[in-house]
Amino acid sequence: MANRAPEIHGILLVGGKGERFWPLSTPERPKQFLRIFSDKTMVAETVDRISSLIPPERIHFVLPPHLVDILKEEILGTTERNLIIEPEARNTAPAIALAARALNAEPDSVMTVLPADHLISPRETFLSDLKAAASLAQDGYLVTFGVPPDRPETGYGYIEIDRNKPLRDRGFKVTRFREKPDRRTAGRYLKSGNYLWNSGMFVWRVDVITEAFRMHHTEIYKSLLAPGTTDPTKESYARLEGISIDYAIMEKAGNTAVLPARFRWDDVGSWTALERHLEPSLDKNVNIGKLITRDSEGCIAIAEDGEIALFGVRDLVVVKTKDKVLVCVKDRAAEIKKLLSTRDP
Repeated sequence: MANRAPEIHGILLVGGKGERFWPLSTPERPKQFLRIFSDKTMVAETVDRISSLIPPERIHFVLPPHLVDILKEEILGTTERNLIIEPEARNTAPAIALAARALNAEPDSVMTVLPADHLISPRETFLSDLKAAASLAQDGYLVTFGVPPDRPETGYGYIEIDRNKPLRDRGFKVTRFREKPDRRTAGRYLKSGNYLWNSGMFVWRVDVITEAFRMHHTEIYKSLLAPGTTDPTKESYARLEGISIDYAIMEKAGNTAVLPARFRWDDVGSWTALERHLEPSLDKNVNIGKLITRDSEGCIAIAEDGEIALFGVRDLVVVKTKDKVLVCVKDRAAEIKKLLSTRDP
């Protein structure tokens, strides 16, 4: 068992199609580059969150080529050494393998893989949990953060744990990963106390995740991580299976562990997340930008440009940019990508 404090690298996943927060987000400026909850972009907030523990030279961004310039504008001091260029989006497993490839000269170091568009607070608690997860990772575990649920959420995957089998001070072996449940099942998970939300944040040693790819996803290992492999081309990378790290590795590996999070977490998965973090008006509307209301209740209004007026409506999401307007019922806000799939090119 290693006793020294591990050297931690931050791997920030940057990109996406910009669908969940359309029309404010787009493929050219996805959610990570929006200023929604503060005057900083979400990617800048993510960097700030870890900067006291992980120095700039050990913070790496996995991103497509077209986002390099906008990232450099937002994160001053970013150099080519901080960038891991993904030829095209192939889901999280190939992206994480690319990051492990970039760090293969430091096999004993620890990677913490973080989406760059989550809300997390307080910072000190998160860093304390990250250190605890890094200690577990030093023991050879593939560690994920599990968030104790506070509602029967159907939009998240769940992690089942056995509280009778603790690891170190606060971790547990993973019993099973569970798919997104229906509401009744989610209620049962919440009541049992043995299920955590799958946060999509991971901590592991470089050599341990490399070996996991060798054992559980031969195609990605042989293409990106096997000794002697060359840097991927756009064509060779496009041939890789587009698969999440959960399906490719975590659900198959026997050395997975989970650390229950003590910090507050939200993946901000749709416009309705704003209701959990913005102060509502007396009529329970929340807004960013200029809003006029009368006889309207329970709406979410975002005006990037101009103003929005709501009269005699309820439970709507209205988003206005310079050249686009979205109007949808609130309980279907998570389905916006269905709308976008019907648009003309």
